[in-house]
Amino acid sequence: MTVLFWVSAGIIAYVYVGYPLLLSVLARHPLSHHVDEFFLPRVSLVIAAHNEEQVLREKLENSLALDYPKQKLEIFVASDGSTDATNSIAKDFDQRGVVLCHVVPRGGKARALGLVVPKTQGEVIVLSDANTMYRPDAIRQLVCHFADPLVGAVSGDVRLVDAAESYADSEGLYYRYERWIQKQESRIGSIIGADGAMYAITRRCFAPAPSGTILDDFVVSMNVARKGLRVLYEPKAIGIEHGTQSGSEEFRRKIRIVAGGMQALKMGEGLPRLQQPSLLLGYVSHKLLRWFIPYFLGLALLSSVMLARGPFYLLALLGQLAFYGLALGYALAVKLGLPRPSWASVPFYFCLVNAAAFIGTFKGLLKFQTGMWQRTER
Repeated sequence: MTVLFWVSAGIIAYVYVGYPLLLSVLARHPLSHHVDEFFLPRVSLVIAAHNEEQVLREKLENSLALDYPKQKLEIFVASDGSTDATNSIAKDFDQRGVVLCHVVPRGGKARALGLVVPKTQGEVIVLSDANTMYRPDAIRQLVCHFADPLVGAVSGDVRLVDAAESYADSEGLYYRYERWIQKQESRIGSIIGADGAMYAITRRCFAPAPSGTILDDFVVSMNVARKGLRVLYEPKAIGIEHGTQSGSEEFRRKIRIVAGGMQALKMGEGLPRLQQPSLLLGYVSHKLLRWFIPYFLGLALLSSVMLARGPFYLLALLGQLAFYGLALGYALAVKLGLPRPSWASVPFYFCLVNAAAFIGTFKGLLKFQTGMWQRTER
């Protein structure tokens, strides 16, 4: 039990603290690459959509207003079996150059992109969600990195706004932490998975994920890194997206993400090669171990209970119980509409994320999560 406690506690500490510290050391000697702000290749912006009538008009106006040469930018809407007004809204923009590709029957985002991207002409493909609004210079900030032929994909900084009040502060803290990790990974090699709401990829590097893939952005970008090309994070390429409006919606979203990671692992998609130590380190530390953190949390708690006759382990047990008690108390306060301190949202969000990971690992490994995506209310 002593070994079990220290192994579990050690892995938890490494994932959340040790790996970032290791990155900060490695990033002191970053890899350089060529950046050219005047590099303006032909770009195909592909917007994935399924029943996005609430946001699509705003998204298309946002896309047409981007600060990028009009003759070098084409816009496609990949409508995956939409049954609302998504298609008619897209058709309203056909005189302004927007191309609608209605994919039927509905088969999931990975299949839709796999069918639509080959119809585009751009040297660079920018993949976007319909509910993510880009700042005017976003595409310029992404594509300037492709002046270096060793760069295969670039992910932007999608910022969440107006998330549910119950966890907005802790979610913001979590994403700042994630972006910091991505920045360091980008400095030493490649990030581990692009953000599907905003990432660019060269046409020569784009290989569609298999139909039914849950995390197509993760699989596509990791397969670029597997080829030995870099996948970078560009913090100046900014998109704005409204956060989920309830803890239950965020919970389901996190389950889907982890289930997608498990599916990719089972399929052998996006796995680093053994000859890529930096990429392998990032994959194991940033993704794989984190997906299994809830199991290590459970083992640390169980071993603490068994060892609680000793003062140190009793203190460790009480600390864990207090942390989980705060999370539970905060959740009850939210449900009952009672006042609660904002700092208590941190243990609440930590537990929400790891509870979702616990379920997500099972759903992904047992194929209970499909590649179809549903809109979350924003």
